[in-house]
Amino acid sequence: MFAFPKIHSFPPFYTQQQNSTVRENQLNEWGQLILAYCQHHRILTILPSGTAMATQEEAEIPPLFENKLIERSAAPEFRRSILNHLIHKLDRAQYVDPKQQDAGILIFWRTADEWARMLYEQIEKTGQTNSVLTVYELTQLDELAAGAEFRNMDYNMLARIVEVLVRQGKAQVLRSDDGLGRIEGVKML
Repeated sequence: MFAFPKIHSFPPFYTQQQNSTVRENQLNEWGQLILAYCQHHRILTILPSGTAMATQEEAEIPPLFENKLIERSAAPEFRRSILNHLIHKLDRAQYVDPKQQDAGILIFWRTADEWARMLYEQIEKTGQTNSVLTVYELTQLDELAAGAEFRNMDYNMLARIVEVLVRQGKAQVLRSDDGLGRIEGVKML
């Protein structure tokens, strides 16, 4: 069970503060809370409401932007401010689709570079460099090519991680021919 920090029970935490210094601290606290919450529940993608879109676990997850015990919740506009801070100031999140911000937000409780390093090391360790692995093999098989950390990983998150490896010259991708260009296979170099 995730233990929310004490500030989660502090009513003013749910109202955007007017003083810029206090607001900056408040947004940083929310950012750290979101990262810890998502890491604990293995959530990789959330909606702007805070609802998990993609998680690697199946347990019931308590609401992120609400505390029923004190009958408080963050207003939608404040949630957007919090998530924008996480994206633009803390650089720990990205929109799944920047043109459709309601499509979801990838949460990097590990940075994309950390995830990429882990994926590459796992493929190297299992002797699968220079082999083409499908997205399914990387994220779904019981005998996971990429290891338990990548089990049930959201496609959008995996694609961002693979993009890092491609930029580093450590991977090549095979894309679909359907015009969407989705990653279908990955070859680690």
